[in-house]
Amino acid sequence: MNRLVSTGLATAFFRLFILDALAAGPARPAALLARISTEKLPFASGAFGRALQSLLEGGHLAPAMHGAVVLTPLGALERIAERERWSAVLPTVARLIDQLERPPSDGPRISEMAEAPRPIEHVAVADAYLDRVLIATLRERAGDARDGGRPFAVSLGAIDLDHGAEATRRAMLHRAIRATLGGATTLFGGDASAFRYGEAGVAVIAPLHGDPARGEALTILVRARLDELMRTMTSTVRAFGGARWRIRAGGATWSPSIATSAQLLRTAEDALAADGKQMTPA
Repeated sequence: MNRLVSTGLATAFFRLFILDALAAGPARPAALLARISTEKLPFASGAFGRALQSLLEGGHLAPAMHGAVVLTPLGALERIAERERWSAVLPTVARLIDQLERPPSDGPRISEMAEAPRPIEHVAVADAYLDRVLIATLRERAGDARDGGRPFAVSLGAIDLDHGAEATRRAMLHRAIRATLGGATTLFGGDASAFRYGEAGVAVIAPLHGDPARGEALTILVRARLDELMRTMTSTVRAFGGARWRIRAGGATWSPSIATSAQLLRTAEDALAADGKQMTPA
């Protein structure tokens, strides 16, 4: 059993547990460790500390009051990603364990047809994140604005990336999106919230604070940041060389004439679709 600790399995499990537990609100790490200890799992407590440290260093958690930690927007994304990974792994683990416990058969074994994989759109982490977090946040902000709260703007940015190696292309997208989400408050202002949008994009929401042009300025910042990241990656990482990309951005500003948050998002998506430029060679 101790071998499990020396692998990454224990740390991976505690990452999932911490992210999922904090979805209900801030909590102290000691309380979380005490809660999971009652399950008597074959993992050492040191893996819990490593998982907690990796989440803090990655920007998935942030310190809260009274020694507690809380999920960040990046952490909410990582929580959904971890749940998707474990959901894909557990059926295979259950099948392997069942085969180990089943006595060997004397007769010939007829192979069964493997279950067809689910379409990628049904398991895409970005789609789940968009549905569960971004839209919920837009709905909350729109409701607050209708009740006399602060008007706000939403800006969308997307990276159209072309690279000969699919794995490299995905790595570039992941790095660019992660860097944008992790530095959102520095880049877009302390009152801005950044979310993943679709497979290769980000969404930024920020209050206007009496500046009706802030939405347009936010869209310009989103476009400039994504383009800067792509140029930096292709010039500093040899494997990323030869990539071609196009950065698109579009936004929308809430107003009383916008009936629903879905209408606001569609307006921003229309602006995003209308913003098209030629691919930029590396």
